[in-house]
Amino acid sequence: MDNPEAFGEFYRQTAPALRNYVARVMGRVADADDIVQEAYVRLLRHPPAIDDPQELRRYVFRVASNLITDRWRRRKREVPASEAPEAVANTRDAVQRLDMERTFRQLRARDRQLLWLAYVEGASHRDIAAGLGLAERSIKVLLSRARATLASLLRDERHGGGGSK
Repeated sequence: MDNPEAFGEFYRQTAPALRNYVARVMGRVADADDIVQEAYVRLLRHPPAIDDPQELRRYVFRVASNLITDRWRRRKREVPASEAPEAVANTRDAVQRLDMERTFRQLRARDRQLLWLAYVEGASHRDIAAGLGLAERSIKVLLSRARATLASLLRDERHGGGGSK
């Protein structure tokens, strides 16, 4: 990343997806902005010997994932599900989106990371493993468990159980 133009292009192509990922996993936009900025600063300070843009993308997602984990460790608690995201218009879609975001935040941090990377970013099991520092062979099982937990939370919400586990 010695070339400012190449970095600028890489940033334009990856920053929106990285910010969305971090914001959804963290549950707070302010945290996402800090983490995304720090991930790119670390990339510039200590660039890996990677030329492939896809590998570099996996690398910056892994840095961000590690920063998320570090932030959670420092907090020693997750953001409570009762904290609502920024104000949302009171439409049916907005209410459903708010309910889904609240339910998503009830998942464990790693489950949120796994589900977001797999189903929003469309990352392969290999990419998820590299991004989260996990064994590739464990991703299928971990994703299955995360989906089952999310499905259970959604069923609880639908049946008035409040979704708390």
